[in-house]
Amino acid sequence: MSRVQRRTVPASPSTVPELRDGRRHGKRCGLLFVADWGHPMSATAIAETGSYVLDFDDNRAWGPELTGVLGGLLTDGALDRLAAAAPQFVEDARDLLLSCADRGRIVDATLSWIRSTSVAGYHGTRLNPCEAESIRARGLLPLKADARRIRLRRALSSHPEWGRVAHRLDAALRDYGPGERAGRREGQVHLTLSRCGLVNGFNHYLTHGSEFDQRVAHELLGADGVELLGKDGQATVIRVAVPGDVALDAANRHWTVDERLVRGEVPNLVDELLKVWSFELAHPDLRCETLRTDCGMAYRSAIPPAWIIGIDTVGPVQRQAEGRA
Repeated sequence: MSRVQRRTVPASPSTVPELRDGRRHGKRCGLLFVADWGHPMSATAIAETGSYVLDFDDNRAWGPELTGVLGGLLTDGALDRLAAAAPQFVEDARDLLLSCADRGRIVDATLSWIRSTSVAGYHGTRLNPCEAESIRARGLLPLKADARRIRLRRALSSHPEWGRVAHRLDAALRDYGPGERAGRREGQVHLTLSRCGLVNGFNHYLTHGSEFDQRVAHELLGADGVELLGKDGQATVIRVAVPGDVALDAANRHWTVDERLVRGEVPNLVDELLKVWSFELAHPDLRCETLRTDCGMAYRSAIPPAWIIGIDTVGPVQRQAEGRA
């Protein structure tokens, strides 16, 4: 389940919540989003329907929106109780919130609000201009190991040992793709919930490209191969607006939202938002952008071009130590 990492962005102790194990809320929520869809929503459609794009890092924008939804459901004095309690842990803030109101109504109202929004997701990679244009035209495509051959040859062929190891490329593609040697990546495309987490935390995607490419490059040329990936393309962040119902279904893939409610659990995504929102009620200076949150989203279908609302290169990125498998 949850794996916690220390934050790396400076902030005063009062603005950064802690988890119950005493570590700061530089957090990976441990979610894997897997979804298929049949009805792409364009950026124009989002605007025409008034759909709000919920960007997790910008709690100054979505916090008041959620307050408007939930404020009337709290008991008298609930805000004073939260402020007086000054919870140290985000879980404690959430638990106190749910004790100050009808738990079911709070969760149901939050679910309805998320379904009325689009949720921002981010994909980090390294691209050259042609690859960026291809994504604008075709969308983000699920990984096909064979399709990575072009980039890997381009990035690795300058190594003096390439001629000796090039014949092993096909086997490595099979092993780390369909063979799932280091986890299942074939047929998926990944997003994460927090841009700040991507850029300031688990940013090896920006410094060296896809994790699949890094695995194959290391298999063939060790650390030298991985470093060569960092010289190919530019660090790029792709911003995607995912319809809220798709995000909810995908965030709760092991158990559906309804199954989690029957189990007495707060559904994924709802839980993350309520933790931050309730903690902010007690600590108004909280900024999600100081956190290092990673809610991974993995889709089995291509992310359509209409959902992509930004493709931005980023400046020099210093790779952070990161314990992801």
